[in-house]
Amino acid sequence: MKDSNYFLVGMPSSGKSTIGKHLASQLGLIFIDLDEVIVENEGMEITDIFQIKGEQYFREMERKNLLNQIASNKGYVMATGGGAPCFFNNMEMMNESGVTIFLDVSIKDLFIKLSKKGTEKRPLLKDVLNNNLFKELEEKLLSRKKFYTQATICLEQKFSSVADRVNQVITAINTLEE
Repeated sequence: MKDSNYFLVGMPSSGKSTIGKHLASQLGLIFIDLDEVIVENEGMEITDIFQIKGEQYFREMERKNLLNQIASNKGYVMATGGGAPCFFNNMEMMNESGVTIFLDVSIKDLFIKLSKKGTEKRPLLKDVLNNNLFKELEEKLLSRKKFYTQATICLEQKFSSVADRVNQVITAINTLEE
């Protein structure tokens, strides 16, 4: 597992970063948040990149940074952005470079979490009114699921404790490696 790469994919607020940090710690690997790498390299927040330079530019930077991370690191857990698997051949590249894990969280759970937490830092959801959020999440998942389900491991996850969710991922990884 020390030289393995794990890529967490899924919808915004599905827990990729939170689960990823804990998973990396338990597996003794480094944690990489692809969005944070982009923010650091671009010197501006994701929402600002979308607003100033556009989604196409962001997707190109996402791709470039994903490829750089794949080329320069071994033995990590990466939280990808919600759209990362859906552009270029990113999902294929991640599958070739490690184990992809789709954190499949229900639209209802995502809606509840995003309604409480807010969508201001989510560029593709920030201007969606709360009463349209559920429908927007459904549409996003419908368009993205064909990419997400190409993951090596697809896990239906409930918003239970972080420890339970991480243990579910570890169990799936161990089953895969048997």
